[in-house]
Amino acid sequence: MVTKTVRIAVPDAAYLLPRDYEGPVFISDIDKTYLATQIDSLGGLLRAAFETPERKTNVPGFSIILRALRRGAGVEAARNPLFFVSASPPQMEQKLRAKMALDGVEPDGVIFKNQLRHVRSGSFRKLREQIGYKLGALLGLWDALPRMSKLVLFGDDSESDAVVYSIFSEIISGHLFGRTLYQVLDHLHVSRDEALEISWTTRRFKRGSGLPVQAAFINLETGSQASYYGRFGPSMYATDNSLQTALALFEKGFIREQAVRSVGRDLVLHYDFHPKDLLTSLEAASRRGLFGIDTLDKLWPALHASDVLPPPVRREASEGATTRLDPSRFQSTDASALLNTLKQRYSDEGRY
Repeated sequence: MVTKTVRIAVPDAAYLLPRDYEGPVFISDIDKTYLATQIDSLGGLLRAAFETPERKTNVPGFSIILRALRRGAGVEAARNPLFFVSASPPQMEQKLRAKMALDGVEPDGVIFKNQLRHVRSGSFRKLREQIGYKLGALLGLWDALPRMSKLVLFGDDSESDAVVYSIFSEIISGHLFGRTLYQVLDHLHVSRDEALEISWTTRRFKRGSGLPVQAAFINLETGSQASYYGRFGPSMYATDNSLQTALALFEKGFIREQAVRSVGRDLVLHYDFHPKDLLTSLEAASRRGLFGIDTLDKLWPALHASDVLPPPVRREASEGATTRLDPSRFQSTDASALLNTLKQRYSDEGRY
C-alpha cells in the first residue's frame, strides 16, 4: 500500500497491527547489517543481483538476532513485528526472500529502493544517496504503525544510517519539523523535492509525543569510531559485533539468554572469533555504556559453558559502565542556534 505520508509502498502488515498495539516493532537495514553485501556501486549492485541465495553471506550472528527478536523474550513464542528497509532494488526481492527463508528469518514486509531506475537514467550519484530515501521510508512505515509502538532500529556505518535514525527519532518525537528540518536535509544534500516532501509531512505528527525509538543499533562495518555516535544521544548503540548487540538486547528484555548463547556460539564456531577477544569486546562495550557490567557478569557463566568466553573472574564492585551517552534533548528556541547544533551533530567530524 502506498502511504499518504510519502510515496513509499509500505507493507500491508504495518496497517494490520491492532491500533492499540504497544509492543516492539523491529526495523532493520539489510546490506552490511544483516547480509555482508556491497551495493553502493554499480558493480556491487550487479554482483548482488546475480548472486544466488545460497552464496549470500551473513553479517556474523545477526540472522540469529533477527529470529530471536521475532520470537521475543517470553516463555511463549511471540511473533513480534519485523520489517526491513533496504537500499536494494525491488528486482532483488525474490532472491532476498529466498535467503531469508534459508536463514529462518520471517519478516512482515520489506521496503525496497528502486536503484535500477537510477542506473537506467544515469543518476549514479543517487545509488549512494540514502538519507532522503530511508527517511521517507521510515516515516511512511511509522505513519502506518500504531502510535504506541516501540521502535528498535538496526543499521550500519557504511552510509548514513545513524544520521537517518537520529533525524527520524527527532521528527516522530516532535522535536524537529518544518523549515528547520528542511534546512537540515538541504545541508545533508537531500534533493530539494525529497526535502520539501519530508518537511511538509511532519505536520502529521503530534508534538511532544514521547520517544518512540527505544534504541538504534549501528554495526561498525567500516571501522568508524564508536565514540562518534555519542553525539546522537542515549538511544544510539554502536556495536563492533553481534554479541555486543545481543547483550544489549537481552538487558532491554527483547531476547532470551538462549539467543545470546547462540549468537556467541555462531561467532566462535563459524567465524573464528576467539573467546578472549570476545570478552575484551564485551568489557569495552560495557565501558561505553551499551549494557551494564552486571549483565555481562550474569551471562558470563553460561557463555563460558558454551565455550564462548573464558572462565569467569571476580570483579571489583566499583567496576561497571563508566560512560553513558548524553541524554539531553533540544532546549533552545533560537532556530538559528538549533540549526547550527544539528549541522554539527550530523557532520562527519570525528567519525574516523
